[in-house]
Order: sequence, then C-alpha cells, then structure tokens
Amino acid sequence: MRQVADISKQGGVMVLEALIALLIFTMGILAVIGMQARSIAQTMEAHYRVDAAFLGNQILSLIWADRLNVTGYACSPCTTSTTNTTVQAWVTQIQSTNSQSAYLPGVTDKVNQPTIVVGNVTDPQGVLTGHTVTVTLSWKSPQSGATHSYTTMAQINLY
Repeated sequence: MRQVADISKQGGVMVLEALIALLIFTMGILAVIGMQARSIAQTMEAHYRVDAAFLGNQILSLIWADRLNVTGYACSPCTTSTTNTTVQAWVTQIQSTNSQSAYLPGVTDKVNQPTIVVGNVTDPQGVLTGHTVTVTLSWKSPQSGATHSYTTMAQINLY
C-alpha cells in the first residue's frame, strides 16, 4: 500500500518537466531568430559601407583621370545642381535608389550631401606639385536610423 501512495505523489511531474523543456526550447529558438535578424541588419550596414567606399573611389578615379582640372571638382556640399557635370552624375547615382549600381540611403540635395575638398600640395620652394582630395560620404541607415559617414583621401600629383 505504501508504494501506491508514493506513486500518486509524483503525479504531474512529467508534465512539469515537459513544460520546462518546452520553455528552454522556445527561448533557444527566439535567440536564434534574434541573431538572424541582427545578422541581416549588419549585412545591410556592411553593404552600405562597401557602396560608400566604391563611390568614393569612383569619383577619385574620375578626378585622377582629369588631374589638370582637380579644383573644378571641389564642392561642399555636392548636389545635383553642382556646376561640374561629372560630379552631378556622381551625386545622381548616389541618390538613385532605383539604379542597379551603388547608392546610399538617406542622401538628398538637402541632407547627407557628399563633399569633395581639394587642397594644394607644394614643394619646399612653394611650387604647386599636386592636390589632396578628400571625399566624404554620409548616409542614414534605414535599419538603425543612425547617420554614418565614410571619408577617403588621395594625393594627386600634377606630373
């Protein structure tokens, strides 16, 4: 009779163990889903950083090819109404979310405009030998809402 009483006291323990196991499993699944969402957001952030590096190097290569007219590329801020047509096309590409090429989100003619700053490089005698070109790109991430920026710099010699 004693054994029957001990068994009846353990009634429901199996259900409790199943519920605890289900709770642990659910928390694990939620953690995996959270990590996946974070991974996707970080991937998009990395994509925008790569696009910014590409766009910065793209305008630097165009300036390098036209190195006798480096000062004509200076603009702060650069907009689609900039006088240099090469810079206009570059800014349009940055703002064009429908393009198949690189673009940056949150860039308009009013906010997060890119800048191109041109400085002079002289030799010890004061003779102009080249220019330093600093390109800064800013964008607003749709995932986090934060504003990010990328700056690249190059020295372009005249000869």
